[in-house]
Amino acid sequence: MSSLNLNNIYVGDNGRVQLSGGSSNIDFVDTVDKMIAARRIPADNLEKRIEANDEKIAALKELQTLVGTLKDSMANLYGATSFDNSRNIFESKQIFASTNNTTEAGSLIGVVASNAAETGSYKFEINQVASKHKLSSNTQTVAASADVTGLTGTGTFTITGGSGSSSVTVAAGDTLQDIRDKINNVKDTTGIQASVVKVSETESTLILTSVEEGEANRMSFSDDTGSVLQNLGVLTDATTINAANVIDDGNNASITLDGITVTRGSNEFSDLIDGLSISLYDAEPGTEITIEIEQDLNQAKTAILNFVEAYNAVQTFINEKTFVDPTTGESSEDAVLLGNTSVKGIESALQQIAGSFANGVTDRPDKDDYSVLAEIGLDFVAYGANEDPMLSKTIDLDEAALNEALLNEPQEVMELFLFRGKSDNSDVTMTGFDGKTNAATYEFNIDASGGTINSVTYDITVNGVTTTGKNAVVSGNSIRTADGLRLFYGGDANASDTATVTTSIGIGAQFYFELDSILDEEDGSLTQAISDLEVQTTSYEEKVDRIDERLTRQREVLMDQFIAMESALARMKNIQSSLDELMAAGRDKG
Repeated sequence: MSSLNLNNIYVGDNGRVQLSGGSSNIDFVDTVDKMIAARRIPADNLEKRIEANDEKIAALKELQTLVGTLKDSMANLYGATSFDNSRNIFESKQIFASTNNTTEAGSLIGVVASNAAETGSYKFEINQVASKHKLSSNTQTVAASADVTGLTGTGTFTITGGSGSSSVTVAAGDTLQDIRDKINNVKDTTGIQASVVKVSETESTLILTSVEEGEANRMSFSDDTGSVLQNLGVLTDATTINAANVIDDGNNASITLDGITVTRGSNEFSDLIDGLSISLYDAEPGTEITIEIEQDLNQAKTAILNFVEAYNAVQTFINEKTFVDPTTGESSEDAVLLGNTSVKGIESALQQIAGSFANGVTDRPDKDDYSVLAEIGLDFVAYGANEDPMLSKTIDLDEAALNEALLNEPQEVMELFLFRGKSDNSDVTMTGFDGKTNAATYEFNIDASGGTINSVTYDITVNGVTTTGKNAVVSGNSIRTADGLRLFYGGDANASDTATVTTSIGIGAQFYFELDSILDEEDGSLTQAISDLEVQTTSYEEKVDRIDERLTRQREVLMDQFIAMESALARMKNIQSSLDELMAAGRDKG
């Protein structure tokens, strides 16, 4: 039994079914497919380029993420300005508290230090904590939910607290709970709140409390019509509080700080020492609490370690995606970014900064300043110095050297990383800078006569070269130089003034602005590299589509031609068969 080869059956666009090679014994479907495949080689090559581009784009986007993480690691290491130093990781503080006896300092006082706090030591003694003014009524011989006006009568009274005054009217049938609710309804106006204590099933007491602590929030009352408060036992006459029912006088807090007595109406002292927030928990006269404020160098160290980790993640990724075996000279399968100029540029820029000098750090006669990362234990792994080629050109961390630098010279480590601006005029404060700001000396002349800043001119010295007579942009009290240095002037607006501002650009600042440029959403090198590949890929895809459209038409033409050939051969075979039959019939008659 013969079998049917379905691969030799061709169905045209018109639905016509044709057996491939039925007359010619040529499988024209296979032949046409091979002809089209040969003609499609340019499209196949383009698709390989598209696949390669997709791998490059994926790798560049991963690199973009890693570079973004590196930039994030520099957020606290480039010198961002703030009036309270909150963005300067090197100004982070830690607190140590102790007492002169067995009492735990934490049970008496809580202290939080912001970056604005100065290092130093303070001695506290808590004489008295602030309290809320609190008093009660006499215990009433009725349930809290029962009519109390049989005992108190009706009438209107005024309550006054730290927030203000309000009147409360007691009507016939009111309960002690009703009086409580009426007082609480005006709590926001008066600063007084009320509660009811159920003494027994037939006894209850009204409690009145100031919302805030301190003497300024003490309560006062007056019976205006009737004698409701006097009958409750809150007052002894129309305006005098019943001392026998006072639970707490509502006192101010009192502390002794380094021998100076200080009082406040609250247990929260936020204005006592700049940068310190102090909470009082309990008073213990005679107990001396020592609070020491020191730099929290662990935060700076953690930030530096995060930078090293992020930098090495970028470099090892670049190593992986551009690796060429030094022995064979062949690139690895993962080296999809080999030869990419953007990646080369990024690697070169980052290595240059990591190995460069901090620009303009202050020179001191008694010691050398840190000017390169290697001086604090951050040095490059030399190419070929490690068995793992992926670690080539990464940063090798000597943690002991870093610890020593932070412990002995934290100020110098700070200058090694941050952008710094120092002014000889306390009225002139640096408020900002950008990637174009120079490490320089600025000599400012401020014309503030007439009540406003009229103009600011300055001379700038960069690398020993001085440019004179430059004009700064002035907006209110804000001053901006041509290279992006921003200052605030808080001096006398009725006179002229001068200031010398010296700036330095640390390694962290150099890194931050370079990374910011690389990651720019419009002009960044990574953005451009990805965009160029995406545009190229789109162009390739369009070319492939055009080739496939053309080949589809060509395939139909070729198939039609083969089908026509098959039809012609079939007719010729029929004619030959007829002739053979006629010739055979003639021979039989002869």
